[in-house]
Amino acid sequence: MTNPATIQPRRRGACPGVLAPMQVGDGLLLRVRVPAGVLPADHARQIAELGSRYGNGLIDLSQRGNLQLRGIAADGLEPVTDTLRGMGHVSGDAASEAVRNVLCSPTAGLDPTAAMDVWAAARTLDARLAEDAALHRLPPKFGWLVCGGGIGHLADSSTDVRFDAVDGERFRVSLGGTLAKAAPLGLCRADDVADVASVLGRAFLELRATLPEPPRRMAGLVAAIGTDEIGKRLSRLISPLPPGERIKVRGTHLMDVFGDAEPPHPNLLPKEEKESRVGEAPSFLTTAFPFGRLTATTLAALASACAEIRITPWRALILVAPSKDAEAVAHTHGAILSHTDHRLKLTACSGAGGCDVGTTDTHAAALAIAERAGPLLDPVRMVHVSGCAKGCAHPAIADVTLTARDGVYDVALNAKAGDASPYTGLSPADAVARVADLLTEESTGA
Repeated sequence: MTNPATIQPRRRGACPGVLAPMQVGDGLLLRVRVPAGVLPADHARQIAELGSRYGNGLIDLSQRGNLQLRGIAADGLEPVTDTLRGMGHVSGDAASEAVRNVLCSPTAGLDPTAAMDVWAAARTLDARLAEDAALHRLPPKFGWLVCGGGIGHLADSSTDVRFDAVDGERFRVSLGGTLAKAAPLGLCRADDVADVASVLGRAFLELRATLPEPPRRMAGLVAAIGTDEIGKRLSRLISPLPPGERIKVRGTHLMDVFGDAEPPHPNLLPKEEKESRVGEAPSFLTTAFPFGRLTATTLAALASACAEIRITPWRALILVAPSKDAEAVAHTHGAILSHTDHRLKLTACSGAGGCDVGTTDTHAAALAIAERAGPLLDPVRMVHVSGCAKGCAHPAIADVTLTARDGVYDVALNAKAGDASPYTGLSPADAVARVADLLTEESTGA
């Protein structure tokens, strides 16, 4: 048996992998960590086949640029693992797999406005994390980010350690947050990214152990002890940021990394940004999916319409070198092809059937809101439909939040899942109607 890992029940904070499958409501969940988020088309077709043959045919896109196969049967673990290992998507063991949480700019190498093509740096970092046994003790959600800027920038993605390119040779190293809010340490050379990461991982593990309540994320460590002690350990690998000098991250979205303003989240890239010259076919096509959920059949169809697929953290896939009919193929399979599509405003967990504690069809409720509310969603940033009070799909505040309990919903504005609500015990249909009424009242000032 090539996958001897004990199957664990679902628990908050756990991170499934190929070698650490998680039992959820619809079977086993396997997260496939794709180095740098780059998936050759033939790999995508093979993964789609695995999902159809051994799972329930559903595939999720994670917010960390990975694929998740759902509904895998226990007797399918061995053939799935063997096939994924043959493609290079499986680590030596579960511990080395769990720490490979590297988010890379999805447009690396495709975007001439980026400061640097960071694909190689991200791949090198991914490999170092798997090889360095000392780092395998890092918490399962401890993450790394390598960003080249440009139209596929990751400025709004929050993580533990950031490497943001400032030019073609150097990265700005910062800790615990988005680009604007992470604590800066200094500059490092592109060739030193893996070494810097190794030092930072060790520093986190050693320094957190000195605290009465060891933090599980880098932001907590920085809040407790600052950055001086961490920075000392990097003295030979980083150079200081110029005092008082503003460093710009080159690309389509220029920003002051010391300012308070953050650029708009890319989500689905506008069509005009995809085309390099008028009349020339775009080098890539962005296709998004409600809740980051697509079918194995859809993935196979998309893989047949391009040379390569990039996985983004925005519920979207980027099709590289798309065929002439790629957009039509994506449309046929229900993909979102416009950044104004109201379904992009929705987030929802798996709900009943996909989660062992869900009691409602969260996806159906969310889509019903989009259909009924329509243009009323234009000023709304997010509608969150949660299958329980945990709010796993979006732990933070949303403009509109529906929290399910025992088959009914509580509805609240500007709230998190589980917060007190003035509208409680609503049937799914009544909850949808209540949201539409509230949005109408907001838009009219009633």
